[in-house]
Amino acid sequence: MEYRSRGLRRRGDSDKWQVILSHKDPLSGEWVPSYHTIEAKTEKKAEKARDALILDLERKGSSYTSKLTVQEFLDMFVQYKEDGMQVERSTIDHYRKQARVVKRYLGSYRLAELSIPLVSGWMAQMVDEGYAPRSVSKPFGVLRQAMRYAQALDLITKNPCEYCKPPKIRRKKMQVLDREGRTRMLQLARAAEPSPLALAIEIALTTGMRRGEICGLRWSDIGDCEVTVNRAISLDRGTPYEKDPKTEGSRRTIPLTKRLYAVLRAIEKDRQYVSRELGVPFGDPFVLGTPDPDSRPYHPTRLTKDFKAFCDMNGFSLTFHDLRHTFATMMIAGGTDVRTVASYLGHANVAMTLNTYAEVDPDAKRAAVGKIGDAFDMDLDGVFAEELEEPAFTMSFTVEQLRSMLAEAERREADNAGA
Repeated sequence: MEYRSRGLRRRGDSDKWQVILSHKDPLSGEWVPSYHTIEAKTEKKAEKARDALILDLERKGSSYTSKLTVQEFLDMFVQYKEDGMQVERSTIDHYRKQARVVKRYLGSYRLAELSIPLVSGWMAQMVDEGYAPRSVSKPFGVLRQAMRYAQALDLITKNPCEYCKPPKIRRKKMQVLDREGRTRMLQLARAAEPSPLALAIEIALTTGMRRGEICGLRWSDIGDCEVTVNRAISLDRGTPYEKDPKTEGSRRTIPLTKRLYAVLRAIEKDRQYVSRELGVPFGDPFVLGTPDPDSRPYHPTRLTKDFKAFCDMNGFSLTFHDLRHTFATMMIAGGTDVRTVASYLGHANVAMTLNTYAEVDPDAKRAAVGKIGDAFDMDLDGVFAEELEEPAFTMSFTVEQLRSMLAEAERREADNAGA
């Protein structure tokens, strides 16, 4: 940040001098005056002290008289992100929500006052108040981004968030349905079709699609016994809107079960018939939304609430997103290779699938033992049992012999290391 001298005058007969400087506010672009006091016996020494002050201020990159608060700057940061249009509207909405949390605790402080103890104390206070680690980490992440932006604008010289650690998030055990649970849920869903919730459950259980992708399905996305993910429904301040899939890999085609495909086609024909009878164009409405030409999608938040009510009524304990986890673990347990599962899920790479679903159904682990035996033209268990019953030979050593062997092995290892 550049500072310019606007005046230098002695205060009476003392050795104190008033320095008037100005700097350009990087946010507004206006020149802002600031007033400082230095000590010097002569005017020449006062000029040197003034120049040293300017260098120090420019090095620190902030004005001592700056009154910009954390709340004001966070509002500017969110607006900057929104104006840049480089992130999704749903991400901007996330920034707003988390910024409100930060402002509740730190908003009244001046930006220049933000320090490591202050940030760490704020997070500790949230933990003491009963907030989960993830609920603390999210607003901290937004504050850290905002402070990086402030540092880039030379409003602060050091980002205190870079030296603070949010509470550790413990990875929760993934909630998935076992075979019996999957079957029971699917039976209940099919009994309630063609309701939007019932269709959403069957689609999620048999394709692994995300909530927003299911809500964003249009009839044109249904092909010949397959579905193509072309869009998703996300939220901006609670209002749904269409957006592109999460990543390029998320734009994918997934096979449908014959039964689900037949149900969807039957529903489509029924709605086309109703449109013809009413004399209105069918268009390309959302599969789970309203059937009119200006179709409104099944609201993702509504879907979440409806599914929770469904689970409470039927004795299930999981979220709608857990149906995606259930599908993935079901596929892996059934022997589907990880690359295929990754393509179903729309993961950017196989590593993401492996990291997420490293722990599969315990039944799959037990079944894997049987597959090892299938790889040999012999009964591994039988051979092993026979060897236990009739060992070919026995071997025993004294304690001294074992110690001698260990010493010899250590000597050889030392010789090899030296070589």
